[in-house]
Amino acid sequence: MLNDSDPTEQPSSNDAPDSPASQPSPQQPAASEPRRHPLERVPQQPSPPPGTGGPAPSTKRINLRIQTVRPTLTYILIGINIAVFVLRLVSLEIDRSLVAWGANNPVAVLQNGEFYRLFTSMFLHASAFNSAGQFVAQNMLHLLFNMLALYSIGTEVERFFGHVRFALIYILGGLTGSVFSAILSDPRVFSIGASGAVFAILGAEMVFLYRHRRLFGEMGRQRLQNTVILLAINLVFGLLSTVNGAAMRIDNFAHIGGAVGGAALTWFIGPFFNLRRHPEHPNELQAEDINPLRGRYGAVSLYFCALLIALIIARLTLNG
Repeated sequence: MLNDSDPTEQPSSNDAPDSPASQPSPQQPAASEPRRHPLERVPQQPSPPPGTGGPAPSTKRINLRIQTVRPTLTYILIGINIAVFVLRLVSLEIDRSLVAWGANNPVAVLQNGEFYRLFTSMFLHASAFNSAGQFVAQNMLHLLFNMLALYSIGTEVERFFGHVRFALIYILGGLTGSVFSAILSDPRVFSIGASGAVFAILGAEMVFLYRHRRLFGEMGRQRLQNTVILLAINLVFGLLSTVNGAAMRIDNFAHIGGAVGGAALTWFIGPFFNLRRHPEHPNELQAEDINPLRGRYGAVSLYFCALLIALIIARLTLNG
């Protein structure tokens, strides 16, 4: 604290008091502040902890605003998958006809040119009937697990990606899984299920969290770690079920293809947020997408062409 007078200046020895009366008597204490009751005293500020160099600085709360959308498309996709499954429950004939018409099969796709199966197989799941035509409730687990995964992952991804970008990744990523399955699977195998598209969304979330690991902080990094672990567990489980000859065969090629497709698409067309201050609210930050979809339709077209080229090469190779 600065004082008006120099504290080092001492009074001169010649400056004696004019009279003894000017000095306070030992029996008369100098005038001072009146004594107060302890409860009336002004409380003192606590001394700062050692090593802090002073009181802790005040912190300001900064709000982060990210534009999101309602995950309507995810709910629609879940509804379509459930509706197709319910339709197959009407009769055994409808059930088997839909699978025979829409399931993914290397021979039907590559040799007969039935490319529509790459898409329709994404909305078919394991039949609720066994080979004898009897209803088996546990066969519904295939649909249940895929829809639970789509709900838990898809809703979060669609909120940040938007409807159109989410639809492109879901469909193109699912088609990538179907192409992998058609090219690499046993020709005698028929493959169905939305798991390729679900793995595409899983791969999209993994890339999105990795690119924004600083933005979302520790919580985002923890979710990224959980996503990678979930992806690894599913792939290992699929490989083990194939080796052990499980009753329900898992299409590992569709899973791998879907995850690769979703990750690749997100890297090129996924949102990438950059923070900037709100022009009107100084305590708010806005997340601005610096990778808008309108400038990435060329990349989407190139990706789709790459899938077609892979199919054409595989078909020419098969037909020799």
